[in-house]
Amino acid sequence: MRFPSAFVVLGLSVGSAIAAPSSTIHSHHVVHEKRAAEPLNWALSHRLEGHKRLPLRIGLTQRNVHNIEEMLMAVSHPESPEYGKHWTPQQVVDTFAPSDESVNKVVGWLENFGFSRDKIKMSANKGWIQVNATVSEVEELLDAEYHVYKHAETGEEQFGE
Repeated sequence: MRFPSAFVVLGLSVGSAIAAPSSTIHSHHVVHEKRAAEPLNWALSHRLEGHKRLPLRIGLTQRNVHNIEEMLMAVSHPESPEYGKHWTPQQVVDTFAPSDESVNKVVGWLENFGFSRDKIKMSANKGWIQVNATVSEVEELLDAEYHVYKHAETGEEQFGE
């Protein structure tokens, strides 16, 4: 089951601010975001079983985001020489894709941790790296614990960090 999006946001932004992966398997962990309280009507039930599969998605910092308004205005303003020259989906992907350095650092970090290259997938828009891993692997990688939460009224269960 998926945890309601309002509860957990797992995003690792990787760009020029990230250092190269450490020479050891484990790297320095920093908490970027934490819930202040449990969501209304949801209570911690139990720890998520370590053998369960968990699709880990890592968001990468896109290039050229600071130029979006200028680029959009160039193709949409009637007085622009670029007016009406709309981009293909591939041009959008190529313009905003993360740098090769960012991709290589994240892939290297995952490989250094022990994930085989064939388990590491890049999204079509090149903005995300996905690894289908076990809960135990993700917990060790991120120095986190995943738990199952139960809704007080419906009894529905969802998981989250």
